[in-house]
Amino acid sequence: MIDIALNWLDALWIPLALIFLAKHQKIKGALFILLCMIALRLQVELFNELGYPDGFLPLWDFPIMYRGYIVYGLFIFGFLLLGHVSKERNSFVYMAAGISIFILAFCISLVTMSL
Repeated sequence: MIDIALNWLDALWIPLALIFLAKHQKIKGALFILLCMIALRLQVELFNELGYPDGFLPLWDFPIMYRGYIVYGLFIFGFLLLGHVSKERNSFVYMAAGISIFILAFCISLVTMSL
């Protein structure tokens, strides 16, 4: 039971997004978090299928899933903070920032997981 809870720990960001974001940003914030959750699991599955469950250079002792939680958690927090601060901005600018933040989170988590 604890393994299931630890595997879906990042789902706790969704209620926070629904609480802290403005009305017109809630769906975009929840979709951003879901996309990050899916990307994290795909990255972990990729490393497991390649035969490197601890990363290419296992410099750290904790699993790559937890490394991904840390990296994606920091970027999700930054995205929610950006959404909370910029409530009256254009939705296109908010989406462009979301895409940029996701690409940056994906690349940094890939580097972090491979170490």
